[in-house]
Amino acid sequence: MRRLAILLAVPAILAGQTPEQLFEQRKLDEARAAFQAQLAKDKNDANALYYMGRIALVQDSSSKAVDWFEKAVKRNDASALYHYWLGSALGDEAQKASKFRQPFLARRVKNEFERSVQLDPKMLEPRRGLVDFYSMAPGIMGGSMDAAREQAGEIVKLNTLQGHLAFARIAQQQKDVVAEEAAYKAIIAAMPDSAPGYYSLAGFYRRQSKWSDAFATYEQLMKLKPDEVIAHAGWGFTAAQSGSNLERGERELKFFQANLTKDVPTQTIAAAHFRLGQIYEKTARRDLAKMEYAEALRINPQHPDAKKALDALK
Repeated sequence: MRRLAILLAVPAILAGQTPEQLFEQRKLDEARAAFQAQLAKDKNDANALYYMGRIALVQDSSSKAVDWFEKAVKRNDASALYHYWLGSALGDEAQKASKFRQPFLARRVKNEFERSVQLDPKMLEPRRGLVDFYSMAPGIMGGSMDAAREQAGEIVKLNTLQGHLAFARIAQQQKDVVAEEAAYKAIIAAMPDSAPGYYSLAGFYRRQSKWSDAFATYEQLMKLKPDEVIAHAGWGFTAAQSGSNLERGERELKFFQANLTKDVPTQTIAAAHFRLGQIYEKTARRDLAKMEYAEALRINPQHPDAKKALDALK
């Protein structure tokens, strides 16, 4: 099997692609073969061990990922990156573990994230991991809202957006809608010319069914950045969800579809077709609604609601 792995890796290597590039391109079988080839030459190659763990995580094998990351950490205990990913894999394992094993895994998650922060205080990912851990874990496992807020405060110093989003996640855990709204507004106050704060605040208003506030927030962003096409989609989503301003919602969604840019995620495009289908259905245009639902499913076969909506119209 090891010889076969090496042979499989040869075409990609000859094509001038590194194993890391193969992984980034999500050519996982080729990447695995290439890293296995490296490990066949040097079983202590920490980088190859680390990437084998990353591949295992992508393929939803957290137990194998833990094994690989543990080996990588053993070879290079000074890598904040390796400790962070070991903590992440352990976190995935904890979610699937029995209630008897969870406390043990939780302590390990916390220790790995803390070790990562110790090694690289400027690295955001382990601090975000600690925010989630401290705010979600019970006190007996090391959870602490004060510790979560402390980490969020440190993140704000490093990255304004991510720090306030961390405060928003803490507020969500506590079901404190006032604090959550304040966190999103703090992003806009600190970064008034940047889109993420507006999207976060508008999304919050939609979750709270505060439709007029959501419309107004998208309006702010559209005036600030006329070329921000996703803001038009958001306006249309809000119309479809609320059942109000449907005529303009239809126009905004069609504008979005006609002005797509390459960086728009396919899931957002599928969602726009689904929401336009909802508007058509609410305005008694069933055939057009069916077409939009079908298109949403074509773009994203895993869309959670489009199939239900399409079946309901048959």
